Amino acid sequence: MSDTAELTFELLKRLHAEFGEFRRDLASVKMRLSSVEQHQATMAVDIARINAELDEIRGDVALIKRRLDLAEA
Repeated sequence: MSDTAELTFELLKRLHAEFGEFRRDLASVKMRLSSVEQHQATMAVDIARINAELDEIRGDVALIKRRLDLAEA
């Protein structure tokens, strides 16, 4: 029975040693994910701005077409 206890203890010591590395890796992944989330948010704002500008350009083109009698009725 002591062999089992010793083996279990050794396994727990090894897992404990690896846990620190796991935590560092997790922190790195969290930082990278945070960066990706920030980029995604920035892109969403940029896309919304581009869409607003495109709507304005479409309106200007429609107005130009109407003034030049190029628009279909």
